[in-house]
Amino acid sequence: MKRYPLLEVCARVDGHRVQREMVREYCRTCDDWNGLLERAEREGMAPLLRKHLLEAGADIPAGVRRSLNLLSTRHQKHAKIRLEVLEEVVCLFQQNRLTPIILKGAALCITLYPDPALRPMRDMDILFSRDEAEKAQDLLKESGFEESTAPIPHDHHHLPSLHKTVEDVKVCFELHRGLYPNITPHYPAVDWEKLLETSSRVRLNETELIVFNHEETLHYLYQHGFRPPLTYESFKLINAADIISYTEKYFSEISWEDMQTRFPDCRHAIPLLHHISPWMPDNIAFDFISDVDLKHRLKPASYNGWPHKRLSILKAEHSMISILKETFFPPRWWVSVYYGSSGVAGYLRAVFRYHLRQIYLFAKLFRG
Repeated sequence: MKRYPLLEVCARVDGHRVQREMVREYCRTCDDWNGLLERAEREGMAPLLRKHLLEAGADIPAGVRRSLNLLSTRHQKHAKIRLEVLEEVVCLFQQNRLTPIILKGAALCITLYPDPALRPMRDMDILFSRDEAEKAQDLLKESGFEESTAPIPHDHHHLPSLHKTVEDVKVCFELHRGLYPNITPHYPAVDWEKLLETSSRVRLNETELIVFNHEETLHYLYQHGFRPPLTYESFKLINAADIISYTEKYFSEISWEDMQTRFPDCRHAIPLLHHISPWMPDNIAFDFISDVDLKHRLKPASYNGWPHKRLSILKAEHSMISILKETFFPPRWWVSVYYGSSGVAGYLRAVFRYHLRQIYLFAKLFRG
């Protein structure tokens, strides 16, 4: 898949001098503006791309500017309606003595992004205890939401998605009864009571919402965005923008000692997002990124071996040597982020100790 470095460096809320210089330089060498816009919209990055192009004073084609302005207007409308419906839904849950925790983009629109339209999302995710999830699902169906008929496993971590059209905008929710899919890699156990006890409260107009604390937020964004099962879709740049921006905004409030103790893979992986969009020089302590080579950027690449792609597809696209390389020796940046490793020695250890085990588990799963 073609890379768009211009889009990568825009994966953040706030720009800075070095980043703006990179934006202007990449604009001068961009040779595929249509492809860039398509990728930006697909990865939830169109509003951030527009923001950074304007702030950098970049020279862009007039047609690209018009397209981004039109996309911005659409995202503004969608964001406004989504948050209005979210507030109504949370009030409904609270009136029925249910306790929702708002996840991912829906939470970040309130806690991180200064303009909710900067954070597009396909659906809004809400976590409940297992005892409350079904009741919450029924409440939304009674209030006019339609349930998806797409089949999902009976023990899936979220219930069938729900949707309703409001002013020509399709608003979707996924109600979770667990945080992670029941598939390799084996995710950490989740203690609902502990999550609730350590959670934070924020306000959406007159309504109080429950969200994760800083450490749980970063860990969940990392697990969801960069450590999905190998069969799932690749990470999107908006996932990187979430983590980079959250880290920079709350850097001094985050307990990095706690992150190192409880979520070491996440703590080791976050600095490596520098290779997507460089860290803000004045906001990040040097020791936080001491293991990162700041002068030589690694290529941010996804995993493209088996079982991410079916073997029949891989054979049609690649030689057997290439398939083996993609499967057993993935890109260094991806391995470092996915397994929380650093350096050449860390790469080799991750490949031979952890990655081979994942491939083996999937082979065993598919054989069974």
